Amino acid sequence: MFTSSGARRLRRIVLTTGAVAATFAAPAIVGLASAAPAEAASSNLFASVSLSGTLVAGNGVTGVTHIGTGQYEVTFSSNVSNCAYVATTINAYSQALQIFTAGGHLSADGVYVETKNQGGGLTDGPFNLVVDCGQPGWDYAVVGYTANLVRATAGTALTNLGTGRYDVKFPTSVKKCAYLATVGDPGNALVFNPNNVYTGSASNPDTVYIETKNQGGGLSSGIPFHLAVICPTAANVKTAVVGADGIISRGSALTSSFSPGTGLYTVVTSQAVGSCATVATRGSVNTAVPFDPATVEDVPGPASNTIGFQVRSLLFFGGNLENESFHTAIVC
Repeated sequence: MFTSSGARRLRRIVLTTGAVAATFAAPAIVGLASAAPAEAASSNLFASVSLSGTLVAGNGVTGVTHIGTGQYEVTFSSNVSNCAYVATTINAYSQALQIFTAGGHLSADGVYVETKNQGGGLTDGPFNLVVDCGQPGWDYAVVGYTANLVRATAGTALTNLGTGRYDVKFPTSVKKCAYLATVGDPGNALVFNPNNVYTGSASNPDTVYIETKNQGGGLSSGIPFHLAVICPTAANVKTAVVGADGIISRGSALTSSFSPGTGLYTVVTSQAVGSCATVATRGSVNTAVPFDPATVEDVPGPASNTIGFQVRSLLFFGGNLENESFHTAIVC
């Protein structure tokens, strides 16, 4: 049995980022979950969906329809047509899938999702989806095919910096937040061409830097995207911006991370996350350009209060596990 001082020392060690955290692995990590305080009922809208289209976990979800191969619609209990939709695939194959979103094809309460292989073919795959409607601690922007700001948090401005490069300026500072982005149609049409979107910090604390790239990693315009900015102040959320070395640059309290191997990362939180949805985006931890394009997929963590990630180069570059920074939010 630990003494009170010994327990405090263990907690400090487990919450240290990097290799030291990895040393204690699951037993020490699990001990934190039981100590987490109860949180108020969540109003967040999210879904975790299996390959076959079964709802595994979610909040505010009334149903999931598997429309066809690689095509899904998640229906919520309210109209979400004025929101942003960000999503991440859960690793199911030897190579990463990619995911794309749009407004509901069946109703205004729905979010349409496509999962595709990197050759552009529709492929069934499990995924996590989060809907950002601008609730407290959240900001959002949806950008169209012509570098136009379709909808966003009130007071948001978009600047087109050149081919495939944007600044999204919000009305208040977002420098402590995580920036999640998904290629997606701004309306309820299909996303025909698979492409990629990456995030980073701008020189101003109220601005998010965005790059859109093709499957070969080249900057490309005409790629629409949904951006969700999720801050540590958001209720029932844990955020982390993780460096290539596995160390958190910024994030929620009582949240740490480590890298157990090349391209593999584990984020540790203070509560169980099995009933949550985790989204992630390849992005810089600072104002550096996210030069190396890569995919990020969720994988199971080693304990109930952890989530794992696989980061891989694009298939065009071999699809191998790579050490790259990313942003993530665990939404409960």
